[in-house]
Amino acid sequence: MILMIRALAECDSPEAAAALAPRLLQATAKWLAVEPSPPERYWKMPDLVELTFALHPAKRATFDAVVALAPEGWHHSGDASEASSVWNRAPGQVFLVPEAAWAELILTR
Repeated sequence: MILMIRALAECDSPEAAAALAPRLLQATAKWLAVEPSPPERYWKMPDLVELTFALHPAKRATFDAVVALAPEGWHHSGDASEASSVWNRAPGQVFLVPEAAWAELILTR
């Protein structure tokens, strides 16, 4: 199984984007986050940067624990063994870091 997060966050400079990766790793440290991909501007919305990283253990309990970090703003799909949940920022909700605007959590084989 693979468990990964794809996060889009607001960053106004390359320096802010570079500083975001360690903060995301810190926010997910209990799930042994793997170094994220280098931040890249998201082609559809260039004011956002995209980072993707894996979490461990890659199982449903970890998936559910990560979703529980932000109780609102999720759209869930999948079944008991594979799942995808998309989070959109909602008023008063933060997921991992305040700059996060959107995230997808994926559990797959």
